[in-house]
Amino acid sequence: MSIKIEPIAVPENSLGSTVTDVLAYLKSRARALHKQVAGGGPLAITRMRVVPGFGPLTDREVIAHVKRRHCLSVIASDLGFRGWAQLAHLLEDGGEGADFGTILCPTRMMPHQNIWVADYAEAKQIRSEHGGFLLAYRKQFFIADGDYLLDLGLDPEAEIWLTMGRDWVSPESLNARARLYARLFAERLP
Repeated sequence: MSIKIEPIAVPENSLGSTVTDVLAYLKSRARALHKQVAGGGPLAITRMRVVPGFGPLTDREVIAHVKRRHCLSVIASDLGFRGWAQLAHLLEDGGEGADFGTILCPTRMMPHQNIWVADYAEAKQIRSEHGGFLLAYRKQFFIADGDYLLDLGLDPEAEIWLTMGRDWVSPESLNARARLYARLFAERLP
């Protein structure tokens, strides 16, 4: 039995309502992180240690070497993606061949029983026959129920799911998916 978590209450347009808005929001977070690192913020410098090659550097060396692209990579990593390019591509296009990162299936969600498949067409057919929501983890697909979405922090009854066709991988509206990503991002970014 899982603990129910209320969907996060983020105002609809606080992070934007389009893919462009969400990317701009994430870039602004990277700018803020860059300023914090440049100012010697210890938490910001610690976050930079996920950047390849930054681990063994002293704090002063991190401050001297950090660039905005490094901060974008840290933001992407915080959200469960391998890098900024992957995250940006996913928001702008995605599709069945994309790597969707880990944001839709964090470790705390493992107790849920979902239907997992490696083939998108098969996942789409299962979802259409049995209902649920077609989600993705890296390059795999899974069908989840409403309880899963509630525990993830999303409202399964929201009309936005109809706009997307209940399909995260190839939604009928990329902007609708971007709004749901924005809700997850708002909860997960430090």
